[in-house]
Amino acid sequence: MSLIPRVTGTRLDPILKSVAERAAIRLAEPPVADPDPARGTRFTRALRGEGLSFIAECKRRSPSVGDFGAAMSIADRATAYGNAGASALSVLTEQDHFGGAPRDLAEAACAGIPRLRKDFLLSEGMVVESVAMGADAVLLLAVCLDDSQLSDMRATARDLGLAVLLEVHDEVELERGLRVEPDCIGVNARDLTTFEVDLAIPERLIPQIPESFIRVAESGIHGAEDARRMRDAGASAVLVGEALMRAEDPAKTLAEWRAVLNGEAH
Repeated sequence: MSLIPRVTGTRLDPILKSVAERAAIRLAEPPVADPDPARGTRFTRALRGEGLSFIAECKRRSPSVGDFGAAMSIADRATAYGNAGASALSVLTEQDHFGGAPRDLAEAACAGIPRLRKDFLLSEGMVVESVAMGADAVLLLAVCLDDSQLSDMRATARDLGLAVLLEVHDEVELERGLRVEPDCIGVNARDLTTFEVDLAIPERLIPQIPESFIRVAESGIHGAEDARRMRDAGASAVLVGEALMRAEDPAKTLAEWRAVLNGEAH
């Protein structure tokens, strides 16, 4: 199987090349998955709870900051997040640049909360294989996919009962993303050319997303005030990775943020 990733002109290109190479090997035998509408429902229902929802991330490294260390296993970290009130998990499965693995989604099941497969999906086959990995939802990046791919992969996810979080970075990507009607639209504050983060990007774009979609702010959430800022911009949820991965006690950190937002502490 040949997968040719779209050239983005960003720092994603070497990542997409390695993702395509590994996926071609895995998908030499086409995956099979049974539909189950409950998968996506679990994910979307979790993010529509009262107040701002948190999607807590499990990853071992990041191209922008390097290694996070291995003080906690994926299972222990996922459990800690769940105990601290995370609504869902984001689990990195990309191997070469983020140190993830397909099995990480299964290991995170012990938390008992919905799981998003965070990877650079490039084909319908990669959507299908996500079910076997244990995903309730998949991430699709508008920057990596043309309109036909977005439409086909969204349709495959819908047929399987997987929720879709579609990530955008600007107005053009947002317009393209809205056309395929994902369950959630995430606005990433990170510039994919420089890797710099600017929370003004989600502040600008989130109000342009109709309220019928679950609106997610991604990247750059380093404390309760950042989360509050995204909530005030209209976000239904925030996806938090680096700050929790670096925290000495991620469960305590997340619980403290939630307490601040709930008015229980200042």
